[in-house]
Amino acid sequence: MNSNMEKMIELASKKLGVSSEVLKRSLEKGNVDDMLNSMRKEDADKLKTIMQNPSVKEKMLNSPDAEKIMKKLQE
Repeated sequence: MNSNMEKMIELASKKLGVSSEVLKRSLEKGNVDDMLNSMRKEDADKLKTIMQNPSVKEKMLNSPDAEKIMKKLQE
């Protein structure tokens, strides 16, 4: 895994309140259950709501910030 990806995972883990190992494992498996179970209930509920709403999820994935993250990951 490249250093940019490691940095992104570290930042995301801090924001989500989940260890970087749990986040990494969830990303590798393509399953967010471990991550959701490790998060505060309030944050996990917010994330579940976003993931279940296609229009919100689409809007979030197409945001300028998401595009920047994707470009960084592709470097």
